[in-house]
Amino acid sequence: MISKNNFLSATITFLFSVAILTGQQSGPAITDQSLEDVFWESLQKERAPKDSLVLWQEQVLLHTDKDILEPKEHLFFKAYVLTGPEQLRVSASDVLKVELLNENGQLVNSQYHKVVDGAAEGSFKVPKKTKSGKHYLRAYTRWMLNYGPENFAVKAISVQKRKSLSSVGNLDFGGIEVFPEGGNLIAGLENRIAVGFEKLGETQISVVDENNNEVAKVQNYGGGLGTFLLKPKVGERYSLLLNKGRKIPLPNSNAVGYTLRLNTIDDSKVVAKVASTKNLKDQDIYLRGRINGIKFFESKVDFNKNNEVEIDIPKGKLPNGVLRLQLEDDIDQVWASRPLHISNNELRLQIEETSNVEGRSLKIKVTDTEGLPVQTELSVALGQNKTVSTSKNSFDSVRNQRFLNDLLVLTNQLPADYALNKVTELPDEIRYNFQKGLEFYGRAYDLDAVPLTNTKIQIVVSGEGEAEAYEVVTNEEGLFELKNLQIEGEADMVFRRVAEEDRDKFVKVVPYQYETPPLNFEDKNGQQDLRSKQFIPKKQTAEFKPDENAERLVTLEGVTLIGEKLKAKRTPSIYNIEPDRVTYQNPERPRTIPELFLGIPGVQVVGLGSLNPRLVLPRTIGGGPTLWVIDGLPLIQPTSLNDIMSLVPFFDVDRIELLLGANATIYGTRGAGGVILMYTRNGMDENYFNRKKARLTFEGFHDSLSFDAYQGQLNSKRGKTEGSTVYWNPSLKTDENGEAVIELPKLSESGGITFDVKAITPDGKNGSLKTIY
Repeated sequence: MISKNNFLSATITFLFSVAILTGQQSGPAITDQSLEDVFWESLQKERAPKDSLVLWQEQVLLHTDKDILEPKEHLFFKAYVLTGPEQLRVSASDVLKVELLNENGQLVNSQYHKVVDGAAEGSFKVPKKTKSGKHYLRAYTRWMLNYGPENFAVKAISVQKRKSLSSVGNLDFGGIEVFPEGGNLIAGLENRIAVGFEKLGETQISVVDENNNEVAKVQNYGGGLGTFLLKPKVGERYSLLLNKGRKIPLPNSNAVGYTLRLNTIDDSKVVAKVASTKNLKDQDIYLRGRINGIKFFESKVDFNKNNEVEIDIPKGKLPNGVLRLQLEDDIDQVWASRPLHISNNELRLQIEETSNVEGRSLKIKVTDTEGLPVQTELSVALGQNKTVSTSKNSFDSVRNQRFLNDLLVLTNQLPADYALNKVTELPDEIRYNFQKGLEFYGRAYDLDAVPLTNTKIQIVVSGEGEAEAYEVVTNEEGLFELKNLQIEGEADMVFRRVAEEDRDKFVKVVPYQYETPPLNFEDKNGQQDLRSKQFIPKKQTAEFKPDENAERLVTLEGVTLIGEKLKAKRTPSIYNIEPDRVTYQNPERPRTIPELFLGIPGVQVVGLGSLNPRLVLPRTIGGGPTLWVIDGLPLIQPTSLNDIMSLVPFFDVDRIELLLGANATIYGTRGAGGVILMYTRNGMDENYFNRKKARLTFEGFHDSLSFDAYQGQLNSKRGKTEGSTVYWNPSLKTDENGEAVIELPKLSESGGITFDVKAITPDGKNGSLKTIY
């Protein structure tokens, strides 16, 4: 028996001894701990694998064809699974889970995809009823759960109608976001602010003060990226002045603080320029760089007489990934922070336009740091944006590419496309194994809702014209599991057991699933994440006093409950009227309809047993014909008992009610002679069982729509919308010269083409280019 507290050995290898299940059906959610406790014993019986594996962390990089889309649109993606400190494009996991979450972290939809050669690709349709606003595309493997949700690949997606752009993010005003480089604007110091504005087509943006005086201009670098320098005055408010006179206010500036600006274009180093307000010149401050809480760089900041200093950060001594640079004081307060992407194995991507007889085309060339061609696989997205002017950047300049990539990191457009963290330390406990196939687990019941414990269950899984049969044995709780399912698309699952009676053969199964991991962007130190736009002003060390009366909060665990609507076994009386007389059919020994009336006081049956029996109702009813109502439907008068016997089989009758006097007036003059209401069985009594309860739909690996097929659907329904993707290829291959050619589709004369390409080689070298051509 394997001890639950002895998963890790002193070495970096282990046997595959733990497998935690994941569900495909909607059903009760269970926490990791409860799942471990419930299934632990059953999981030990079949775990004796021979292979061992180095315990490296897996990370996922996401590349999508766009980041703004409407409900019912398809989002196309490529996911790279990287492993180990070198971030090799290889994975011990064969299954990738992809989720769409709303801004509150609630699951909108999810899919499973096969991981082949360290990558997976597919499409994600945004549900029709998805509300407008910020959403997140998230991808992770089972193994990544061991390291926490803060290490998942997460990419912000805006779902909105294109004709009415909505706000995305705290400082996003109708599609424009501003990013002070150090997190805050500091009065009296020169601040560098990045701007993202691609989707609005703003090409001329000015910065104005409260009197509408222009104090700066936004430098447009194409691709929706821009920057400007601003030295704000204390108490002065500033705004971005957009096209058509619209203003967007900038965040307030702080009178006390530090600025942090970086120059990333050098091959071997990053130059950090730190400036301080005068009242902080005597405070000790440190520049520190961390990835996932692990410190890789530290330098004490010693200011000169101008209260500013430049610090060199060697690139070669830093790991690949996104480093968080922070200015911290002696009590670990963060005064300024900004992300920095480090890639020492970067590929260099170049693009040029060519012409041929068939039309325009783009040639992509990939080389390594020494200029040698690289034969690899690219994922490429081209989009048309009529409102953005073409701004051709110098594709031959590697320094220019580094500068643009740094702006993408600063404006939150790149973190999801790169591994955010270096390999972290091994977690204290390994709870999740590498997933090799899809899995299903649930609890088995009979049709009377009694758990089937220690019972053999036969399961038939059918889909796409194929069917497979499985046999499992439930445990003492009625729980069971199916492992390593390789099912494409939807499949039906039918559950049976061996029994004499037909009703006892059917098995009802309630599927289980993990709770959705929280949407977590924080690192291990609890600092704000890369997507933070602004930091809370800090106190000077001398002024810092801990609040001894701070409120203590306790986090409560969430509980997920489900219920099943109870179905009435009898049809309720019409209008909820209490009948004057009533008689019930005996389903075990059913009586004929004339015999049923013998059980109603005051009612006589004349000619019982003859071919033409008739009813005699109490004299107190009054004159007029009797009204018959079958399951709420009044019949034409007059209707005889013989007509009723021909119309309704007696064994289908549930009960007969008699309305007299005032109760019968609900039917007006038609009820003057009395009303006889007959109800037939609704199928919910104990002799009926619903065979559909023994059937479930299983969601296998997602059968994604190809981009060409999707374009065909769009062309048949409507024209292309503004900002739509015109080309997507997740597997474009370069030749031995490191080149690949894309034939451009016919586009409008105005505007530009947004160009976004990613490349990751199996040995971990990566490159990226995002611009407008």
